Amino acid sequence: MERLDPPGPDSSAPQPPSALIRAVGRDLLAGLQLILLRGVRRGDFSASSDAFAAQIVVNLAVLFVLGFLSVGSEGQFNYDELPRSLMFVPLTLAFGLLVERGSGARGTMLVLSIALVAAGTVLTVVLGLLGLLLQYQYLFLPSQAHWDVLFYCGIAWWYITVVTAVCRVAPSDLRRNLVHAIAGVVLLVAPAWWYPQSPLWIPEYDQKSRDSRPAALAEEQSFYAQHDVLRQALDALDQERPGIADLYVLAAGLDAGEDVFMKEVLSIVELFRKELDAEGRTLALINNPKTVEQYPVASLTSLAAVLQHMGTVMNVEEDVLVLYLSSHGSNKHQLSVEFKPLRLATIDPPALKRALDESGIKWKIVVVSACYSGGFVDPLKDQHAMIITASSANRQSFGCGNESDSTYLARALFDEGLRKTRSFEAAFQAARDSIARRERARGFPPSEPQLFVGAAMREKLGQVERRLQALARYSPEPAR
Repeated sequence: MERLDPPGPDSSAPQPPSALIRAVGRDLLAGLQLILLRGVRRGDFSASSDAFAAQIVVNLAVLFVLGFLSVGSEGQFNYDELPRSLMFVPLTLAFGLLVERGSGARGTMLVLSIALVAAGTVLTVVLGLLGLLLQYQYLFLPSQAHWDVLFYCGIAWWYITVVTAVCRVAPSDLRRNLVHAIAGVVLLVAPAWWYPQSPLWIPEYDQKSRDSRPAALAEEQSFYAQHDVLRQALDALDQERPGIADLYVLAAGLDAGEDVFMKEVLSIVELFRKELDAEGRTLALINNPKTVEQYPVASLTSLAAVLQHMGTVMNVEEDVLVLYLSSHGSNKHQLSVEFKPLRLATIDPPALKRALDESGIKWKIVVVSACYSGGFVDPLKDQHAMIITASSANRQSFGCGNESDSTYLARALFDEGLRKTRSFEAAFQAARDSIARRERARGFPPSEPQLFVGAAMREKLGQVERRLQALARYSPEPAR
C-alpha cells in the first residue's frame, strides 16, 4: 500500500511573495541542518513548485555573488556557464522521481528536490566563502595538494548529504536505500565531480583593458631598430643536422597589453634551448615595449616570414616545428595581435593554416594559449600534426595579467610538464589535470584544454622523445 507521509508546507496555487520568501528561508535553514547532519524531517521542507523555482534562483544568485566577490566589478557575466549551472535541475528532479517510485512515498520528488537544492546552495556558500578567505589570504593552504583535499572533501560531504536527505525524506528498507545511494552517485555526485558549478561572474579577458605605457614603436630609435631585428633573428637560425630529427621552435607573444605573453615566450624558448636540444633553432616574436629593440614584432606577416625561412633551413621531411602562440582570444576564434600604434591583423585558423602550408613544413606541434582556442584544432589537424589548445572552442582560459609569469597552459605544459618528461603527450595529460585543479581552486569554470595527435605524428614523436630522453639520461647537464 502506498505510504502517505505528511508533506511540508504546500500550495497548489501561486504563493504570495512574502509567503514564498519565508518558505525559501525555512528551506535554506533546513538545508543547513541537513549538511550538518542534524535531525530534519520531511515536513521541514516545502512541497511547492514555486519554492523549487525560488531555490533555483537563489542558487544562481549565490554563484553570481561569489564570483563578484572574487573578481570585483571588473568582470563579465559568464553566459557559457549558465547551462552548466542549470544542469542540476533535471538531474535533481530525475533523482527525486526515482526515489519516489522506489520508496512509494507520494510527493517525494518535489520535497526531496527542494531539500537537495537548498542543501547544495548552503554547501556552495560555505565552500565559496572558504575559497574567498583563502584567496584574500585570511586563511592559508601550504600547497596545491591541500586545494585538492578541500575539493575532494566537498564532494564527499555532498554525497553524505544526498544519502542523508534520502533517509530523512523518504526512508525505506536497506535494499532500496542502497539503490538510491548508487543512483545519487550517478545523477548527483559524479556530475558535481566532473562538472562542478562555477561562478557566473568571472574575470574579463578581452581587449578593453589595455596597457597605458607609451607606444614604444612610435619612438624613432625603436622604429628603426626593428628594420634589422627580424633579419638578424633569421640569420641566427642554424641549419638542420642530417640524420637527427631536430626541433625548431617559434614562440610568439602576440599582445603587448600584458607582460605575461612576453614572459612565457622567453621562458619557453629558454627551456627548449637549454633542456630540449634546440640551441640555435629557436626564435621569439614578441609584442612588448620592453623588448622592441631585441626581438622582432609579432604579426601575421612576421610569423609567415619566419615559417617560410624555417622551411628552408629545416629538413622538412625529418625535423619538427614547435609553434607556440599566446594572446587573448575571441569567441570568433581570432587571436588578438596588438602593439600600438600599429594596426595589426588578427590571426584566425585559416590564416595560420595558410602560413603553415606555404612554409612546406611537414611535422608540426602547434600550441595555442588563448580563450576559445579550441577553434584552431579542426582547421589545423592532419596526420602529421599535434595540436594543443588552452581551452575548448567555447571556453575561456586563464592566467593572463601583467603580474603573472605565465598562463595556466604554459606553466602546466612547459614549466611543469616538459621539464619532467620528454613526452609531449604525457606532458599535456599532466597539464590538463593541473589546470583543472587550479581552476577549481579559484572557482573558475573549466577551460577544457584540447589535444589532437595525428597517427603519423604520434609515431614521429616517439622517435623524438626517445632521443631527448637519451640525451637527458647521459648528459650531466641539460643538453645544449
